[in-house]
Amino acid sequence: MSNTTWLWEQLHDQFDTDDGSLPDVYFENLNPDAIIGAYELLISRAKSTVTECPVFWSKTDEQEHPLNSVPNAAALVVCDEAEPFHVVLGGIEARGTVIPDLGVFVFQECIALDYRMGAEWGPLQLDAFFGLLLELSALDQTCRLTLDEHVQQGFQDRFHTAFLRFKRENAPPEH
Repeated sequence: MSNTTWLWEQLHDQFDTDDGSLPDVYFENLNPDAIIGAYELLISRAKSTVTECPVFWSKTDEQEHPLNSVPNAAALVVCDEAEPFHVVLGGIEARGTVIPDLGVFVFQECIALDYRMGAEWGPLQLDAFFGLLLELSALDQTCRLTLDEHVQQGFQDRFHTAFLRFKRENAPPEH
């Protein structure tokens, strides 16, 4: 069974029907360099910024600044020079497939991705999303993936089991 088939069979119910929620996937226990690197990877892969005029709040001069006015706004958040921020990115590609728009929350100690459920998700998009999750989690070996606390425990268990299997099946070959 291909990645796209088993993964979709396991998790489609949390991706294919828009129930109005925006589920979050958290990358916790990240070191500052991994947070900066994760944001850099996401920005570099995005074809567009869906958020109109995205900004961050500077604690240093107590005013808003456009996200693109600095090389990496996540670096300011981890150094406590800026407040956490959220931006929606479009056109992120992984594993040769474009992932539906993703929201990116940058916090001082973690990054979270949110997504809108709906018809734009399918087996290939979910496989690409898990590929992206794998890339991001590899930035810090102590990274823990968690879901929003409001997600039912049954789905949390299925998600974690599927991610562990995906990680195992997509690990680079040992030399």
